[in-house]
Amino acid sequence: MSVFSSRTSGYKAGVMILFVSAIAFFVGCATPFWYYYAPLPTYFRYDGLWMLCSSGTIFGYSQNDCSTYSWDLGHRNWLHAVRALACLSLIGLFAACVYALATNCCRSIPGPVTRILEALSAFSGVLGFVGCMVYVGETETKKYISWSLYLSAIGSALCVVAAIIIAVCNKPLPASALGGQVITMPTISQGQGYTTAGGQVPTYGNAQPYGNPQTYGNAQPYGNPQAYGNAQPYGNPQPFGNPPTYPRLQPAQTVKAGYP
Repeated sequence: MSVFSSRTSGYKAGVMILFVSAIAFFVGCATPFWYYYAPLPTYFRYDGLWMLCSSGTIFGYSQNDCSTYSWDLGHRNWLHAVRALACLSLIGLFAACVYALATNCCRSIPGPVTRILEALSAFSGVLGFVGCMVYVGETETKKYISWSLYLSAIGSALCVVAAIIIAVCNKPLPASALGGQVITMPTISQGQGYTTAGGQVPTYGNAQPYGNPQTYGNAQPYGNPQAYGNAQPYGNPQPFGNPPTYPRLQPAQTVKAGYP
């Protein structure tokens, strides 16, 4: 079971809004309908961040083509800033979506509560919305602004909303979401049996409480130990006599060698 299934409804809603807003912002940045106008009834032109397109008939010639902008945009060099903000916002939204999938759908045990997802979502949304406002501010005729810009602005604003919702609902999960089972021991009063779930252990009947332990009669104290008679003291030790004297040995006589 993934961690996402154990999240609160608010957290799930915030993550879903984040993914929807990321898709909306990506579609808005990729489509060339930021600026749309029709100088002639049979000819119209539409511009985007990356290309400009024309369609219709002008002076008897049919035109249906798209071309990318050159690097030198002349008086529209501010478009480079809008592109840079849009790219940074898309990178941040991609990282936020990957982080949300990794921490919620690819894990069964929740990690510590962090604010990385909220920070990425809010930062990306602010960058994207600032880029949209720069485009609006630099466009002279506001009535020609088209749906791609609106979609990008709404998507970036929803990213900030998603970050706020996730930040409010991102709380530590209960112990039941850690992948194990929480066992609750029932309270058993005196004299009641108990039963385990699943019927694996038989149910014991009412157990009789143990009675008071039997008391033994008054034990007779042991009498005083018998005293032995007066012991006779040992007499003084007898001194040893003088050692015997042995006769003195005579020195050996010298015998002369030779024959008689």
